[in-house]
Amino acid sequence: MISGVFRLMDGSLAQQLRFENISNNLANINTNGFKKDTLSFDKALSMNSHSRIDFSSGPIVHTGNKLDLALEGKGFFKIQTSEGVRYTRDGAFTLDNQGGLVTRGGEPVLGENGPIVVSGKTIRITREGLIADDNGPGDTLAIVDFHQPELLKKEGSSRYVYAGEQRDIFKAQNPNVQQSYLEKSNVNPSEEMIKMIEAYRTFESVQKAIQSMDEVTNKMVNDPGLI
Repeated sequence: MISGVFRLMDGSLAQQLRFENISNNLANINTNGFKKDTLSFDKALSMNSHSRIDFSSGPIVHTGNKLDLALEGKGFFKIQTSEGVRYTRDGAFTLDNQGGLVTRGGEPVLGENGPIVVSGKTIRITREGLIADDNGPGDTLAIVDFHQPELLKKEGSSRYVYAGEQRDIFKAQNPNVQQSYLEKSNVNPSEEMIKMIEAYRTFESVQKAIQSMDEVTNKMVNDPGLI
């Protein structure tokens, strides 16, 4: 009886984890380049969960801003942060006072030769990531991919840190940069809402089962004749 209650409690906590995971996905529907998390369990009502990032592409939308960049297909932009090099799919970039290409948080966007600086007013970016302005061709965006993308860890603000070896990071093959476009979140709100309803109903069922077992236990304790 007691072991059954413990299993049901594990099941209740598992549904709570699912609910939190789904809520986080829904909260980031409007986050550029956000990749949803998926949660799976070894078996029903088990707390042994496995979380992974779904790196499938989100919809690409036109913005008209010349500094907005979207990656169609695989690849990540490299950015320099105070904690070191990080990676992102959020291409909502801008220029700082020195003409440096930066993220909205002011972090330098890296090219193949270091932080990218634009000196001209008219900016053109090719599909391969080559940046040109009034003064001619400049640096090329550093766009990379990973042999083990499952080792990418989220840090917030659509940034990732790679927990693997540097040798597993390589230059993305045939990158497809779309200027004046942004990649949106790959979260499907309808799909996530269905999952949330399912998680909530399962949670309710488990809670009712725990309550029923608790009532039976109380009767057995208070009425020895039932034993």
